[in-house]
Amino acid sequence: MTYDIDNDIEVDNDGSDQFTGFAKETTLELVESEDGRLLLRDAEQDEEPLMTIEFSDKLKELLGSDTQAVGQHMIHAAIQVIMQKQMSKWHAHVYDKEPTHYS
Repeated sequence: MTYDIDNDIEVDNDGSDQFTGFAKETTLELVESEDGRLLLRDAEQDEEPLMTIEFSDKLKELLGSDTQAVGQHMIHAAIQVIMQKQMSKWHAHVYDKEPTHYS
């Protein structure tokens, strides 16, 4: 599997199925560690987390049991930004140009 630097995603170019060249699907999980940090990791691999969210004690006191919900919203926003970035790279570029002649 190669790493496509331009798209910042892993792309499978060696496969023989109909989805060759497309990004592989990944299942992510958000878990809370014993020390209270929120960890985003690949559910199928035991590697170090992709992202760690750590709230200060003061913020934990203010949020109470809502820290996990806030963490989920933060990760959701990050995933939306990544998806939008990928979509803008994959779609054709459209340029608005003034026509030389009007019909």
